[in-house]
Amino acid sequence: MHNLLVIGGSGFVGASLIPALLSKGYNVTLLNRGTRPVPGTRQLVADRNDPFAMQQITDKFEAVIDTSAYTREQSRIAFNTFGIHAKKWIHLSSAAVYKETKGHLPSEKDPIGGASVWGVYGRDKSEADHFLLNQEHTPAVAIRPPYLYGPNNDIDREQFVWARALTERPIILPGDGQTKLQFLHEEDLASFILYLLAMHAMPTEAINLADPHILTIEKWVKMLCDIAEVEPEILYGNDMAPSIPAREYFPFRDYNCALDVTRYLENFDWQPQYKLRDGFTHTFKSHSKEELAKSSPPTLAEKAIEY
Repeated sequence: MHNLLVIGGSGFVGASLIPALLSKGYNVTLLNRGTRPVPGTRQLVADRNDPFAMQQITDKFEAVIDTSAYTREQSRIAFNTFGIHAKKWIHLSSAAVYKETKGHLPSEKDPIGGASVWGVYGRDKSEADHFLLNQEHTPAVAIRPPYLYGPNNDIDREQFVWARALTERPIILPGDGQTKLQFLHEEDLASFILYLLAMHAMPTEAINLADPHILTIEKWVKMLCDIAEVEPEILYGNDMAPSIPAREYFPFRDYNCALDVTRYLENFDWQPQYKLRDGFTHTFKSHSKEELAKSSPPTLAEKAIEY
């Protein structure tokens, strides 16, 4: 299986995925709007939301990796275009597809539909999962990671913490700082996709994928600051901003984002390459301290909170 299509691929996830695919000798075609060509790949330019534009594409691919489907309609259009010829379909889903669970971490057996905290994003992603996992003729895997991280992360998360620590600004944690977080390094996501592509018979199923180790927000922030060799000033939203939504002064909500990853641990001969501290150290060292210090200005909520 050498002829692959990656839908999306020019952003954060693609920055690790595309080099990994090319290194294994795959012929990689990207389908996106063509604004950021990637060396070593062939480019198809189309709006994936336009059924007519997609129907004009006659290329056939042995496997499709969809990194940018956020709705059922996007998945349906893409699958109707390429799914009939593909032998494997790999869909990047999200931990946000799960409904609220009480007293346990969500497993693949739990109902999807999106917890209310994730809003439309969780509902739409779950509908895309449901469509792909219930079509008939092409094996499809929905990979459900919690938070992705790594050197190419273009979402202000780990950089948010390092920017404040390196400029001696207080870091306000959501609630009491005990919200649970779980992570997956971008290169480990790429590695698992390579693993699926190499499988003789890929199953149709959802897979929770993350480093098994779970951190509280407080422990995560302290680990990042220790990596940066800075002693942070930590404050708590319960004390400083009880009426302000956490997302307005911190990169994560005050809502657990961690998964039961027993299925992949017990059923797949694959393990993440990066332990959490090593992965975040690798991420930190990929930037200069000067770059990180300037990377995340104060939010409006932070400016309004009286320390």
